[in-house]
Amino acid sequence: MSFYYVKKFERDLDELWEELKKRVEEEGLLIVGERIPVSIVEREDGIIADYHVLFICDREVVAELVRLDPNIGALMPCTAFGYVREDGVYIGVGLPSMAWRIAGEKVVELMKPMEERLRKIIDSL
Repeated sequence: MSFYYVKKFERDLDELWEELKKRVEEEGLLIVGERIPVSIVEREDGIIADYHVLFICDREVVAELVRLDPNIGALMPCTAFGYVREDGVYIGVGLPSMAWRIAGEKVVELMKPMEERLRKIIDSL
């Protein structure tokens, strides 16, 4: 299983990015940071440009995670990403239940509902 969930779009990245941020906030999640490092990277399978990163947390989930392990901050926050390729625009999210497995099964179980919320947000764009 992959550590991310990504979907291809035929829309403008900046427009999608603003819609993603709006949906994240409507879902009651916190945007704790954003980076838009405009870059162009040439790869064998094409050029990736305008790579965007959004950092997302859920205050209630963080409180539960800290109860399990006060060092959980080493894994936070969840990350959404977007980029442009020659064949379209992509928006995705890192899957905490996969990426955070190193913290143990209790953490994975706590993250699954948030992960589902993030997938639904991407699907709603």
